[in-house]
Amino acid sequence: MPKKKPESQAVVTAAEIERSIQALNKMAERLWGDGREAEAKALLDALDSLNRALDRIRIGESRRVLH
Repeated sequence: MPKKKPESQAVVTAAEIERSIQALNKMAERLWGDGREAEAKALLDALDSLNRALDRIRIGESRRVLH
């Protein structure tokens, strides 16, 4: 069965991703303050991975602009 392309793809900017990461970081801080350190640490670990991915996206975007 052929795969269908989505009719519209949402384009998300690096700035929007960064704002989402910041909001989730605040959530992790609240979890930590509520004594839910395990959940906060898991969220912070995931956010660290997202930040690294965002850095790679930005590097790719800057390389495209330079060429």
